[in-house]
Amino acid sequence: METRAKIFEIPRLLRDTLEKGAREYETLIRGVRWGESPIYICGCGASLPLSPAGAYLFEWLTGWPALARSAGAFEAYSVMALRARSVVLVISALGEDAESLETVRIARSRGAVPLALTRSADSPLAKACEGVFLTRDEGAEDCAAAAVCQLAALSSIALTAARLLKRSNVGLDLLEEELRRLPEHMEWSFTQLRDALRSMAGELRALERFWLVGGGLYYPVVARMAWRFSPAGEIQGIESSDFLAGHISNLRRGEAALFVSGSRLRAKRLLQLNAAQVQGQGGRLFSMTDTNDRELVNRSEMAVLLPALSEVGGSVLALTLLEFMAVSGTNHPGTGA
Repeated sequence: METRAKIFEIPRLLRDTLEKGAREYETLIRGVRWGESPIYICGCGASLPLSPAGAYLFEWLTGWPALARSAGAFEAYSVMALRARSVVLVISALGEDAESLETVRIARSRGAVPLALTRSADSPLAKACEGVFLTRDEGAEDCAAAAVCQLAALSSIALTAARLLKRSNVGLDLLEEELRRLPEHMEWSFTQLRDALRSMAGELRALERFWLVGGGLYYPVVARMAWRFSPAGEIQGIESSDFLAGHISNLRRGEAALFVSGSRLRAKRLLQLNAAQVQGQGGRLFSMTDTNDRELVNRSEMAVLLPALSEVGGSVLALTLLEFMAVSGTNHPGTGA
């Protein structure tokens, strides 16, 4: 059972992951031939919702095509597209589940290069792969720490690859510095935003259902948190363009949507259009965004204001604070499990 005390351990675990992983990640990245074909990113179990984050990060920061796949979809549809030396990154916290091991077996059978993102170098997954990106959440015994460390590690891996292989014009130094300082931002947020987070959690707890909406790197965050808030599926995590294209028509007057975003979101315009539509249909709008995202904040009935960060840092911070809200009992009795 997760508790708020365990959530407060996340900054330390994240600091260990980023500091200890930096040199290891660089060494592994240098030893792999990247970019010759799409990179496949397969999340297994509770790690599945984070797969799109890896794809977004590699495409944005390195300019390489990347595909997010579940283990089942990878086996059913992607096998014939695999080329020799294609990179397949498999994400699994424990590294012991059958689907992650089957994904590696399939990748090897086609001559692909399986890599793991997991917490233990001694896990069956790590031993089956040609290289391992380690997170340092071993012993945390909670999926919140694993998810935060995995999302931050994906960002670090993509940033390191872009820097080493000179494949990006993005301000990599600033993004890497932001990532390094994330544990500080988390500690500040736990101190300064605790009451605001609890207040929003209380408001959402009273609702029969609500929508979680995010774009870009915030979409994998809301997809994961929809499951955390409501394992039975009453709450949905929707990508902003999908919400605008169809799901918003199901929003009834008085129902609520929680938008998770930031002022530096590359697809921010879609979120703004969604927010206006929610208001136009008589919905209740809540938001978690940064202090510079004035249009979204001004439309919101209630907003939790975060430090102004890029999508890279902002998405990891938002995930951490939403995990805090989940164990504060945002909607259903099962959210603390």
